[in-house]
Amino acid sequence: MSSTYLVADIGGTNARFAIAEGAAESGFTLKHVQRLRAEDFENLRDAANAFLESIDDERPDSGCIAVAGPVGGSVVRLTNSRWRFEPKELAEELRLKKLVAINDFAAQARGAPLCPADGVISVCPGTPQLDTPIAVLGPGTGLGLGLLMPGRDHVHVVATEGGHAGFAPRTDIEVEVGRFIADEYGFVSWERLLSGRGLVNIHRALCHIEGVRWPGHRPENITEEALANRDSLCGRVVDLFLAALGAYAGDISVITGARGGTFLAGGILPTIAGMLPDSAFNARRSRRGPMTQYVESIPVDLITTDAAALLGAGAIAEAGEA
Repeated sequence: MSSTYLVADIGGTNARFAIAEGAAESGFTLKHVQRLRAEDFENLRDAANAFLESIDDERPDSGCIAVAGPVGGSVVRLTNSRWRFEPKELAEELRLKKLVAINDFAAQARGAPLCPADGVISVCPGTPQLDTPIAVLGPGTGLGLGLLMPGRDHVHVVATEGGHAGFAPRTDIEVEVGRFIADEYGFVSWERLLSGRGLVNIHRALCHIEGVRWPGHRPENITEEALANRDSLCGRVVDLFLAALGAYAGDISVITGARGGTFLAGGILPTIAGMLPDSAFNARRSRRGPMTQYVESIPVDLITTDAAALLGAGAIAEAGEA
């Protein structure tokens, strides 16, 4: 008999709800996926009730809410929204026996290995080592990093702040870009390059280095121009971005021992997936002296579906904890 769970992925602008049916071991099916605008509801309770009122299925008795913000303590506050809630109180209001709140990237990390085959692209082939960690990293608004740790009863999600580790330039141009960013921010983390804002930082840096006026591009302008003309300045921005991403992914592999695989996530990479094969991503990831063979054996996959966070929320709801 399949179990059903209320799952949600709550951001500052949109709230996605669904019913996850199934189990992590056999797979989940997402039913009644709906995207609601946060501004249309006073609070999360009202949005969740509106979703539940719209479906005919039997009401689930447990669930998991993934939120864009830190989770800890009795009250959960979204980073870019006025919404806040107490998981225990919200569970009572929604008539749920249990409700787990978790960071949205942690949910996405947990859902990575549960994604359907047509929602994942192989970037680098390899042989995953069983019973070892899996790394899930993704440049989006910020740079998220989560680890999946295999346990006796279920997979545990380890949320990290790995995106704020220090950037390590490896080429002359990266040294110059890092110096430009350091002049503005002081400490240069990987997130200063590997995020939407990071694309802008790299673009501004290359404009400065090449003596070109910065045209005020947003991240989407940079990726669009890069896709249209790989030889353009924006093309070089994305090439540097992907090379740095490879270096970061390789660092994460050796630091964490994540030989179970690496998943790339976030909102930026699916739009520039076609540039990955011809980029320096894999060379920078795997060229590590005595650790080259170690890293080369680790597979890398790109998540292209937006279902990962909801699937991960289903698995966390099933386990009753992250």
